[in-house]
Amino acid sequence: MATQTVTATVNYHLEVERGGAAVWCPGTVMDKRRPHDHQAVTITNIRNNQSDFALDTHGFEVRPFSTSATNFDDNEAIAKQYYPDVCAHVQKVTGANKVVPVVHIARRQPWEKVAEAEKELPDMAPVTAPAPNRSVHVDQSYFGAELVRDSKLEEFPKEEAEKLKKGRWAIINLWRPFDEVRRDNLALCDARSVSEKDLAAVYADIPDSLRNAKTGYNFAAKSRSEAWEVKAGEPGAHKWYYAAGMRPDEALLIKQYDSSDKIAARRCPHTAFTTEADHGPTRQSIEVRCLAFWDDQ
Repeated sequence: MATQTVTATVNYHLEVERGGAAVWCPGTVMDKRRPHDHQAVTITNIRNNQSDFALDTHGFEVRPFSTSATNFDDNEAIAKQYYPDVCAHVQKVTGANKVVPVVHIARRQPWEKVAEAEKELPDMAPVTAPAPNRSVHVDQSYFGAELVRDSKLEEFPKEEAEKLKKGRWAIINLWRPFDEVRRDNLALCDARSVSEKDLAAVYADIPDSLRNAKTGYNFAAKSRSEAWEVKAGEPGAHKWYYAAGMRPDEALLIKQYDSSDKIAARRCPHTAFTTEADHGPTRQSIEVRCLAFWDDQ
């Protein structure tokens, strides 16, 4: 069993007045260059009691997961072979009536290697490959979540789209490694420990030139959206967790947004982190962003 707690430095939001950036450009090399507020935090391993952590309470949970998909090098194959297994899993765990895949990102390169390859490139150049995200963030703000939903529902018949908008809905990511994780673990922050005032809106500006570039990002949203970065808040307030040694036969569900204000976990800040104990091969993973709809809530 891995150590019960680890200490790691995470990258919180740095306010603009202190030198931070208000625009986040996923898919560009600028993303890694943004300044952050570096803070040491304690991260608790949940392996002894992972069944105690639930998506609607904490904002994340780990469950066994299986898939028949074998080809993760081709976007069309992923959509055809992998998305159905992802949607079935999300539906089973959440009880949603309908689950719709939106987009995926496969990460196969270490952060350091990608940063080195990009160090001479201009800020708005496309990334050479996706790498672990080392900033404390939520993929969409409340406003940004609606943009993602509305963009995807444009593909639906108008009557069905309008019906789906009326009930509870959520954005949930299914994150899964290709091999056992031994470095760049993913840290999840208990949603209940993060105050609304700790959330800072940053704009996700996706240049049109990137949409057809081979960045490794399978863009789905419109050219401008909005995400949350997270401020450090009161010392010790944020409660951080991780599942050590995650394997391909299990999946991590992460709540990005929930339309219901009756749910404890409406969003779950998260970040990749490193420690001196990291070892072994590069962490490789795939995440699929899904829309979940409940017609009875």
